[in-house]
Amino acid sequence: MQKEDFITLAHKYVQNKCSLSEKEAVEIFFLKQIEKEQNITVLSLNEEKRNTILQKIKTEINKPKKKIRSLYFKIIQIAAIAIIVLAIPLLITRSTSKSLITQSAAKGEIKTLFLPDGSQLILNSNSSITYSNDFLDNRKLTLKGEAYFKVVRNPKSPFTVETTQLITRVLGTSFTIKAYENYPNSISVLSGQVKVNSIKNPIQNIFLTKNQQLLFQKSQVPQLLNDSREDFLAWTKNIVVLKNTSLGETAEILRNKFNVTILFDNPKLEQLRISGKFKDENISTILKSIAEVKQLEIDFQTPNKIFIREKPKK
Repeated sequence: MQKEDFITLAHKYVQNKCSLSEKEAVEIFFLKQIEKEQNITVLSLNEEKRNTILQKIKTEINKPKKKIRSLYFKIIQIAAIAIIVLAIPLLITRSTSKSLITQSAAKGEIKTLFLPDGSQLILNSNSSITYSNDFLDNRKLTLKGEAYFKVVRNPKSPFTVETTQLITRVLGTSFTIKAYENYPNSISVLSGQVKVNSIKNPIQNIFLTKNQQLLFQKSQVPQLLNDSREDFLAWTKNIVVLKNTSLGETAEILRNKFNVTILFDNPKLEQLRISGKFKDENISTILKSIAEVKQLEIDFQTPNKIFIREKPKK
């Protein structure tokens, strides 16, 4: 908007001769100018506040003639002061107007996302991340479930991921975190270095580098393992990798991946452990392979409801 056009509109505005669109243009102009200069967000102005501002502007316009440039900036100043003073209860500073954003992948779904800073992540089934709308200034998020992160490097703003069991901090690297509820959390590093702290022991710093994995077993000291990049990313390629995994955790993996209900006839069966790798296999094939190794029976009561029980002894 040119200064001359603005002054013309301002005069029409105070004389109540603006069209609806012109009135909105003047008010939007004021609001955007204030937001830019004062670093605040104006939520709304009621009719009483508008009238007060109108009188302030009218008083200034009706003073003896001044140069267009001086009048232009004086009107801006008067309007800014009026809105700030009158609308304080309706103003929220950027530091306090934070809101949370949650993105999720449903059971049976794997979703690729990009964060505001350009970092990429892949969410595994039945997983979610939550972060603030000021993420560019505060690169922190909370993870539930499992995700692969490829973090854009920014030495001025470390990238932090928090789960129920661990806090991971990086500058720029790639890694995966598994943090499903009621099961051990783990973090696996594909490139770069990460710093990990246990929620229960935040003072202890643990540093991980490429091909290292940290496993958080309940009530145990975190276990450092070495593994391959292929296994860390297997789930992103539709591969199920089981390495001495309990049947309880295996069932949780399959529940999330195939969106099914899996029940055990005897809770003790959940403690059995299994190893194996299944690429592009359906749930029936995976469960039948496990049943054969562990002498179990798999009962598909419906396509989405499965019972696992011990095979009767002959």
